[in-house]
Amino acid sequence: MNRLYSKLLSILLLGCILFSAVPASADYRTLTVGDRGQDVVNLKKRLYELGYFTTASFGEDYTKNTAEKVRRFISKYGQDGDVATPKVQTWLYADDARPESYVAMSGPASVGPSVKPALPDLAADGTLADKTAKPFLYKNEKDGLWLYISGTLSVEIKRFDNRIDNLIWLETRVRLSGGNRIKSIFSDEKKSGRSFDKPLNIVKKNPGTILAFSDDFFGWRRDAKDIEGIIIREGKVYSDVTRTSRKWPPLDVIAALPDGSFLTALPDQYTAQQYLDMGVQNTWAFGPILVRNGEYAGDVREEAATPRQPRQGMAVYAPNDYLFITVMGRRSDTEGATLEWLQNRYLGYGVQEAFNLDGGNSVMLVFDGEIINRSKQVTSGGLRDMVSMIAFSD
Repeated sequence: MNRLYSKLLSILLLGCILFSAVPASADYRTLTVGDRGQDVVNLKKRLYELGYFTTASFGEDYTKNTAEKVRRFISKYGQDGDVATPKVQTWLYADDARPESYVAMSGPASVGPSVKPALPDLAADGTLADKTAKPFLYKNEKDGLWLYISGTLSVEIKRFDNRIDNLIWLETRVRLSGGNRIKSIFSDEKKSGRSFDKPLNIVKKNPGTILAFSDDFFGWRRDAKDIEGIIIREGKVYSDVTRTSRKWPPLDVIAALPDGSFLTALPDQYTAQQYLDMGVQNTWAFGPILVRNGEYAGDVREEAATPRQPRQGMAVYAPNDYLFITVMGRRSDTEGATLEWLQNRYLGYGVQEAFNLDGGNSVMLVFDGEIINRSKQVTSGGLRDMVSMIAFSD
């Protein structure tokens, strides 16, 4: 009996030790530089689990390095500071604590363009009120603002910089009128989506193109003899074969409807012929869907490509009113963003439909013959070749 009692007592004591390793929120004390103790060790271990530390060997001291990791964690909640208050520790030990890879939608260091150039008279849709007037063109790379406004096309590109999260991104609002519409342009459409070329060359081959974005990169899947998804470009069906299981890329679809709105759909929800019957001229297959019918489209953290990467997203506010988000990454000055960040950004803007396009080195934004998101370290020859691009012309 004594032996059994001792064994039970040992188990209870061990349980108490484990349970007390991380105190309840009411027991958290404020931790700052100079403090030391087991709670500092626990804090460091939790930060390690979330990816803020790269080593699992910790001392008991709350150092300046610890403070910097805490600052990084706090920034994920849109706030600044390097003190682990009880509130901060409640966030830290929560099941949904934000990892190092999470990029907050906004924060104290998010900076956009500050200049406000004098604009011509505009119509309610953002295009020129005088449809016969010469287009208005404005470029300010230093401040991060680019504008093009004509009688049928309005383009506003803003660059944002968040130094806390080491992130740079571009937001492009596009508004159309007078029957102007979103288009696809090709390197050589006669070669059935098999002709690759540099993005600037594709734009040059399509005169009148003011703005162009990289798309779903379906040409790579075609070249690799992989499943392409439902692909329609300018009314021509390039592929009617898609996935029925969830892999990467999921091959969800975003379709441009005749009224200028977008329809998002699961890979096999409609056939190419059904899209054509709806009057669809262009579909893009990649995904995942980020926003659907103005609402959260589901958890994107389970998708295969979730780390911080260059991203390209497209969305629609209302017919002929679009928002593209181009996230720069794989550079020392910007690490890229997660799919969750892109989804949260779009949800914050209240768009109706939002969709993730191909990311990584494919991400490209061309405005007035220049690549806006290209790093100065990347030469024209180092850009990825592509088959087609999403385009807007005047």
